[in-house]
Amino acid sequence: MKSRKSIKKIYFGGPIITMNAFMPIAEAIGVSGETIKAVGTLEYVKSKFYNHYQLINLNGNTMIPGFCDCHLHPIMYMNYLLSPDFSNITNFTQFKDYIKQVTKKKPRDQLIIGYNLSEEKFDDPVLPSRWDLDDACPNKPFFILRYDSHIGIANSKALELAGINQFTMPPDGGEIRKDSNGSLTGVISEKALELIFSHMSLPNYEEMKEAFIQVTQTFAEKGLTSVHAIVDAEPLLKQDQKELSEFLIFESLKDLFLQNCCFFIEIEEPKELVKLQLTSLNEKDKYGKFKIRGLKLFLDGTLGAKTACMHAPFTDAPDMSGFCVVEEEEVYEKMKIAHNEGFQVIIHSIGDKGCRIAMDLFIRLLKEYPRADARHRIEHASLLTKDVISDMEKYGVISSCQPPFLNSEYQWLEKRLGKERIKYTYPFKSIIDNGAILISGSDCPIEDPSPIQGIHALVNRNNFVPEQCISVKEALKTYTINAAFASFQEDLKGSIEEGKLADLVVLDQNPIDIPKEKIKDLMIIETIIRGKSVYKRESK
Repeated sequence: MKSRKSIKKIYFGGPIITMNAFMPIAEAIGVSGETIKAVGTLEYVKSKFYNHYQLINLNGNTMIPGFCDCHLHPIMYMNYLLSPDFSNITNFTQFKDYIKQVTKKKPRDQLIIGYNLSEEKFDDPVLPSRWDLDDACPNKPFFILRYDSHIGIANSKALELAGINQFTMPPDGGEIRKDSNGSLTGVISEKALELIFSHMSLPNYEEMKEAFIQVTQTFAEKGLTSVHAIVDAEPLLKQDQKELSEFLIFESLKDLFLQNCCFFIEIEEPKELVKLQLTSLNEKDKYGKFKIRGLKLFLDGTLGAKTACMHAPFTDAPDMSGFCVVEEEEVYEKMKIAHNEGFQVIIHSIGDKGCRIAMDLFIRLLKEYPRADARHRIEHASLLTKDVISDMEKYGVISSCQPPFLNSEYQWLEKRLGKERIKYTYPFKSIIDNGAILISGSDCPIEDPSPIQGIHALVNRNNFVPEQCISVKEALKTYTINAAFASFQEDLKGSIEEGKLADLVVLDQNPIDIPKEKIKDLMIIETIIRGKSVYKRESK
């Protein structure tokens, strides 16, 4: 760990929630450089520092360990910030007007991509078609991605640019949808999205740099001191940019990134992870800021796109039950390579059948190639039946959930899944009660990367299957000590203890003491990463 000369600081004057079971509440903590040197009574902490310290009064505010978002996409978020954003569009008139506005000054031959469409907000919640896009933008290639990033719509010019026609066969694990007459609707999902994205253009370096700074500053404002970043290491497909990938973009900008970062890499050849460990995004020092932890794999799609792999058809789409986007054996072969090289394996799986398949693959892997304490993960883990949860506890597989999904989906989940399946949709309490490890993230930019809003969802659930609500203390654990455990860093962060990194957040109120419906109103007063204040709320 790099040494950094700094004034020793003692924080006191407000509740300090440590997330350490042996000392849940402390009166004061002492910080020197990047680490916590003392925790306990104010007099005890003073005695450790003698007279060389700065006293910092919390003025009744509450200090907790810094938050960790266990699943987000920083480079994708950067790209979103540079692109048309449809998140506030709530009807078809707005939809078409906004397309006309954002495409007006764009060149005719450049693919324009918009993000964050949520047709569920429309009065008539129907996914637009290419004809809707053509009406607003007939002469330029335009593509819009739904907010879950698993399905989108292309206008006729974009289909033409991508070489997609009614005879084009979708790649395995992808869809190119047609209407009853066999005409292309423009709707494309899952693996078929690559046909469109291979024609995208990147912004210039200065634009990316500015957006990247905005990304990390936003994370700091939300109280994030650590992230588990999903980063694609495959080269971008556009011919004149083949040398670039999300991994390389992050590496070129890493000095601007404030948060500690563990990487889970999307890559076709898992053996390449060993080479990536030799890069600057994998620091060898135990306290290193950047670490490559594992392999990210896909198994199915999403509930919003109706591509999550289900045991039975969707209630509101009886002809659809989702699918696996990759063959099980192909997934297993990649798991095996990464596992045997000592990496964590994390698998995107949302549907009940998809999660069962993912768990069966992990059971097979751990039986054929036993490895103690592997800490593999199912990402999203949206629909978990009792047998899957039981197996997750038995085999030590972590449930990496995104509580903010409930904030955007709770109004339509029952329509999509029916009364019986919602009982085991986002079953947070069942996961904890059965002894499995629950961690939380946002899937940003899919959802707001605010742990406060995530904790609110864990504790309140917008009254969606309220029996699955968990306590504030349990919710805090999913963003702190459990999150650290999920990346093998529980001895470095996740709680306020001597010797751990001084990653801290100051809140305006004690989340444990306020009414649970007020959790969403908590404010981040200050975010401290490795002893350095990176965000302070301006006083009014």
